[in-house]
Amino acid sequence: MKRTVLFFAFFILSLFHGFSQGTIRLTIDNALKLAREQSLQMFLNKHYYMADYWAYRSFRANYLPTLNLETTPVSYAKASGLRYNSVSKTDEFVRTENLSSDLTLNLSQKVAATGGTFFVQSDLSRIENYGFNPYTQYSSRPVGIGYNQELFGFNSMKWQRKIEPLKFEKAKQEYLQSTEEMHLSTVVYFFSFLRTSSQMEIAHTNVDNTANLLDVAKQRFLLGSVTREELLDLRLSHNNALIALQEAQLNYRESKESFLNFLMLPTDIELEAVVPNKMPVDEVDVSTVLQKALDNNPDILQLEQNLLASQRDVDASNKARHFQSNVSLSYGLIKDDGSEMNNGQLKNVYSPDFDTYQQVMVGISIPILDWGNRKGQYEVAKSQYQITQVASQKSLQQFKQNAITEAIAFNIQKSRVEAAALSDTLATESYELTITRFKKGQTDVLRLTSSQTAKDNARLQYINALAQYWNYYFKLRSLTLHDFEKNMDVEFDEAAILGL
Repeated sequence: MKRTVLFFAFFILSLFHGFSQGTIRLTIDNALKLAREQSLQMFLNKHYYMADYWAYRSFRANYLPTLNLETTPVSYAKASGLRYNSVSKTDEFVRTENLSSDLTLNLSQKVAATGGTFFVQSDLSRIENYGFNPYTQYSSRPVGIGYNQELFGFNSMKWQRKIEPLKFEKAKQEYLQSTEEMHLSTVVYFFSFLRTSSQMEIAHTNVDNTANLLDVAKQRFLLGSVTREELLDLRLSHNNALIALQEAQLNYRESKESFLNFLMLPTDIELEAVVPNKMPVDEVDVSTVLQKALDNNPDILQLEQNLLASQRDVDASNKARHFQSNVSLSYGLIKDDGSEMNNGQLKNVYSPDFDTYQQVMVGISIPILDWGNRKGQYEVAKSQYQITQVASQKSLQQFKQNAITEAIAFNIQKSRVEAAALSDTLATESYELTITRFKKGQTDVLRLTSSQTAKDNARLQYINALAQYWNYYFKLRSLTLHDFEKNMDVEFDEAAILGL
């Protein structure tokens, strides 16, 4: 446990640069990287996918040859049983006592195209009879081959081979989408922390500025260039700044702890969020966004899966309306040894001169009277399929509209960030000039307060614009599973997930 803690601490220290004693300078890229490696959501994403992976492996294994060994090592019976007496030509109860054993080796292979099962078997049985004339018998079937097939019935394997690979592909896309949604959550936490950090920084600055300006105003009040009303306004501004600082400190602490908990880091670590100075892309091609969303989004595969499942239900209910027939064919070699006259020998049942056996069995089930139950189930399945078709078409249309809207909304974010950055710069310069003018007695307190408010709002609006840009960017990545910065689809590394 101690080694784990030490390794984790070393990992954190080596991951980030530019930190001073206990403080981590966190860029958005580093936050995203740390979230991928440390967040609880990524842990859950991995194990959700692994469950889907093993479910798919189980499905694939179900269509591979299976080899089973079945045995009853010991079976003892002492009871009365009904037997036919060939001498008296009557049935009579006979007291018997025997000890038996059997062994079966079975190799089977499912045939998905037909829904049947091909098998090869080898059997060995032994029975030891007790009583007035005890004897031992052996029976072997060295090899037997056969085939079981349901005729005119529902072939579930055919539909599984269509639906299960689709479900597995959807599971991969859902894993990638969950990762992008985790990135989006990281962005939300990052900018929430950055916003409260900026608010606290602004609050500190305002406390210092109002304190300095209050000193200046007191001197000017003595000279008569500042009225008592203006002096009181500055005192009120300074007091409000102190209150705002306390609130900002509380909000900062709460957002920092939430961010650290999300990243699964100790809450006593100090963070310093760095304002992003670059944007991955300026704009995206709307048609590319739409096409990538249709190609990569798991919601599209879900629509396909729903349609296939409805078609499967229609097929199953339709086949159930008609008669069912089962055919079983088998052929093999068999040999017995042992009777009341002499005990059997194991080696004899595997010696040449085997007998052959053939078996053909046909079973038929014909529905005659079910009071419309099967027809009703079929009509329900058909109606459900039609409903699913309409719902899928509507969902697909809405999906396309949402993809186009998201792309258009993203393309205006860069200009909003640039406009907010310009407003932030202008408001800061204006406030600095207003302070200088106030100290020279060239403007009043009202103008000073208004300039300070504009400066603070412009700074927060700039951070909000950046947050909006990054939110829209990762929404697009989640929607399309495409990295627009590298111009490539988000990669799925199954080996890394499974630890191979």
